[in-house]
Amino acid sequence: MAQGIIYAAYFSSLPTITSILIPLISTLALYTFFRGTSSPKIRTWSLGFILLSSIFLWIFIAVSLILCFAFAETYEYQLQEGVREVFGRAILVAIASGIPLSITLRQLSPRIILARAKGLHSPEQGVAESLIKLGDQMGVRGPQIQLSTNKVPISFAVHTKTPTIVMSESLLSLLKPDELEAVMAHELAHIKNSDTTLKALATAYKTALPFDPIIRLVEPAFHREREMAADETAAKTTRKPLSLASALLKIYEAFPKNNLRSYGTLSILGAGSTLMSRHPPIIHRINQLIHLAESLG
Repeated sequence: MAQGIIYAAYFSSLPTITSILIPLISTLALYTFFRGTSSPKIRTWSLGFILLSSIFLWIFIAVSLILCFAFAETYEYQLQEGVREVFGRAILVAIASGIPLSITLRQLSPRIILARAKGLHSPEQGVAESLIKLGDQMGVRGPQIQLSTNKVPISFAVHTKTPTIVMSESLLSLLKPDELEAVMAHELAHIKNSDTTLKALATAYKTALPFDPIIRLVEPAFHREREMAADETAAKTTRKPLSLASALLKIYEAFPKNNLRSYGTLSILGAGSTLMSRHPPIIHRINQLIHLAESLG
């Protein structure tokens, strides 16, 4: 009985309602701003604040629930004092832990993604030199490539201290030189457009807060958008959009369909065509590349 009373009093109080509404409203406003700007730097900051707001909100709610339960008997006859005590502690914990948790997730996420690639090692010198040459052309300095022993044709980019592209040996053996160049350009486009930082942030927060409905919508929508943008950048850089289209088709055909979804963060393409899908349907990507081929002549 005492627990129900303090819960009702606490979550109907103005400070508590305000502390819940502010991050919700700011998240919606930041998301609108995020979708309306093309600046990679501004997008990085806005997405970061969206996810930080979500972290703060859920920590605040979780700590509030725990403290209301813990203090129910103590403040059964001093309800207002109990509400103030719970609110003060909950807001302090949310502020004090939200930012460090965000920073930790940001630092760990690229390493977590890299750890999923098996048997990383350096490629032949010719492959590394081709990547560096293409990186210079695209304005990405000092990229490195690592090969993975994964049996499926994976390809992804991360940015720790060095911009890094990871490809499986099976991908290299699957593609022709012009197709491989197009896939490299796609991954370099992610680095050039700061997608690697943003995708790592979004993936980290979705992992930490899988129940958050806002993150579950924002994260896949962002991934889909950036995949289409990287295709376009790669096609315009190499002026071989059909080579990228051909590479995507080969990867799709070679990928075990029951594993396509499980390799979402490691693959240049994915399964499904729903709001929760991280990759656009392959037919949309192929159509975009065909239109680019026609416009480039």
